[in-house]
Amino acid sequence: MTTQLSRPASPWPGSRHETEHRWDLDDVVSLADAAARVRALAAELRAAHVAGWTLTEPMRDGHLLASRPSRRQRAHSSPAPAPAPVPPPAPGVAPALRWRVRVVDEPPVPGDEVLSLAAVPGSPVVAHSGAGAVQVGGPDLPSEVLAELTRQVPAAEFGSRRWAVVAARVGPGRDLVAEGSALRVHAVAGGVLVRTVESLTFRHAADRAATLPDAAAAYERLAKAAEAMAAAGGRLTETDDGLLHVRYGR
Repeated sequence: MTTQLSRPASPWPGSRHETEHRWDLDDVVSLADAAARVRALAAELRAAHVAGWTLTEPMRDGHLLASRPSRRQRAHSSPAPAPAPVPPPAPGVAPALRWRVRVVDEPPVPGDEVLSLAAVPGSPVVAHSGAGAVQVGGPDLPSEVLAELTRQVPAAEFGSRRWAVVAARVGPGRDLVAEGSALRVHAVAGGVLVRTVESLTFRHAADRAATLPDAAAAYERLAKAAEAMAAAGGRLTETDDGLLHVRYGR
């Protein structure tokens, strides 16, 4: 008598699963809590993959739609030829990160600290040449960063001013901070302009993931970023609509 191997237990009932991973973190109180919650979600997606679920469409805005064969189809599936251990879940490949330039040009009011480029010799400085962003001071920027600044920021927004380029503390993001701008989300530390406020997007973390393992890998990447931010001194100040706000310093 042939014995059919049973699939691993499914985390979801039925043969169709639809949900939106957007507000899952609204009640977390720390970056460590957020990382643990996101890792649990990644484990759930991998368990669903092993149980036979597949994404029906790529993820977007946290929207997940998945399906698996019906119970009747599963009952009539061919039995396995011989017992074998269940393979570990596929690791998946997270979609490439797409970073956006944050343009900061805050008119100062009395009492504000303002950006003096002379005070940040350790930060790259750029301007617009008419053909694109060019570096005019500070440590060298990779050519791909200059190309991305040119692509994302219109010449009219650059104007004739000079701008400091600030790297995210964690991840590939960059800020453009105008000379003379009020420093409300940045600070000068050791001659370098650094971020004091940044964010993590849970809502869009798995955008474009085409498989459950890929989505799981994207959420694992987010969990690691949250842990790296905490290690760098960041603390969670607010979570709203899938966006985690993180502040550094006092």
